[in-house]
Amino acid sequence: MTPGESPPLAHPAEGLAPAGPRASRMARRRGLWAAAALAALLLVPFWLSDRYVMHLWVTFYLFAALALAWDLIGGYAGQLSLGHAAFFALGAYTPVLLLQRWGLSPIAGGVLGAALAAAVAVGIGSIVFRLRGVFFAMATIAFAEIVRALLLHFRSLTQGDNGLAIPFTGERPLDLMFRSEAPFYVIALGLVVVTLAVTARMRRSRIGYYLRAIRDDQDAAESLGVVSRDVKLAALVASAALTALGGTVYAFDIGFINPDSTASLGLSIEIAIMAIIGGVGTLAGPIVGAGMIVALTQITNAALGSRGGASTALYGLLLMVTVLLRPAGLAALWSRPTGRRGERRGAA
Repeated sequence: MTPGESPPLAHPAEGLAPAGPRASRMARRRGLWAAAALAALLLVPFWLSDRYVMHLWVTFYLFAALALAWDLIGGYAGQLSLGHAAFFALGAYTPVLLLQRWGLSPIAGGVLGAALAAAVAVGIGSIVFRLRGVFFAMATIAFAEIVRALLLHFRSLTQGDNGLAIPFTGERPLDLMFRSEAPFYVIALGLVVVTLAVTARMRRSRIGYYLRAIRDDQDAAESLGVVSRDVKLAALVASAALTALGGTVYAFDIGFINPDSTASLGLSIEIAIMAIIGGVGTLAGPIVGAGMIVALTQITNAALGSRGGASTALYGLLLMVTVLLRPAGLAALWSRPTGRRGERRGAA
């Protein structure tokens, strides 16, 4: 083992007896339910013709994927990042600029945008992970504001606050241009599935247990040999790449991007609030939180129109109520009974 390398700490599943037939049946049943739910969701575009309602579904899936991606670093690692809008902006601007200047397909551009976001995450993570708590959060805010300032400054490239429009030139699937909202529904749903798969794989892996150990007590984890900076950096890279892919989907679905819509502090906070309200460190929590916030936004807009600050005030109120009454998040409303039964069985 080389110096600085995390030691091969015992995996929580190591040394245990193989799962019994009951556990296998339960896992198979959950897989069948998940497959059935995915199949049902894929059928929605066939019977839903309202473009606005379809766009709401796309918005929900997009924010669910963003909240899940944020949860990798904010929930499992316990690092309150308020700068994820920077990665979102990189994922939005990179494919748009590559398409407009060199005619590169947004599919390839989106991959390059995710790679750029991952590379930036390595650089910024090497700096900010020296900080903890509120200082880490402030550093991530500063990082996002720097990205936003750069987008505003280089007007010859990004058009500054005027933004970049993506003119529709006909049905071109390879350029992510569609007459219908249905293809974006499938793409956004696919992004949720990919983000869920990455999150589930990471939480069951050794790095997932390292992340939770760091979240609970970083000093104790480091005393056992965990290299916290490297582990958190891996989580941030995955989170940044997935967030950037969300930026690509957003850009070509909306057809217009500017620094305020892609790199604002408000967007970073909104993404974090979704995961916190739903329940951090869980698979269902960020999805529940995204659904709650998207629904609340639509209700607020319908009831109060363009009155500024109404949505923000309600977000804050919902966050306060959740933290005070349900600190584990709304997803705990469903998971709590299962945990109690498991505890009783374990005690028996």
